[in-house]
Amino acid sequence: MKRILALPLAFCMAATAWAHNGMEHVMGVVAAITSTSLDVKGANGKVITVMTDSKTMWMKGKEMATAKDIHTGDRVVIHAKKVDGKMVAAEVELGESKPAAHTH
Repeated sequence: MKRILALPLAFCMAATAWAHNGMEHVMGVVAAITSTSLDVKGANGKVITVMTDSKTMWMKGKEMATAKDIHTGDRVVIHAKKVDGKMVAAEVELGESKPAAHTH
């Protein structure tokens, strides 16, 4: 039961959390995408820009993905490191897309 609650609680916390090996986790929903960056909006409403480069690994579940698989509204967890004052993604993990609004 505790493990089931851990993931939702993680998304409710700040968008950035410390990770291992000097990396930080950036968690949230993709707000904007360019060829070299992702803007991620955390549960707290704060938007963090994370740079990507040729070394960035893209994952969808246990499968490799590409930057083209990421879309605005997708949930992501990014493992990033600060380089020259900017967050640079080492790995982007694609989660489930944000559910569409339900209308009646």
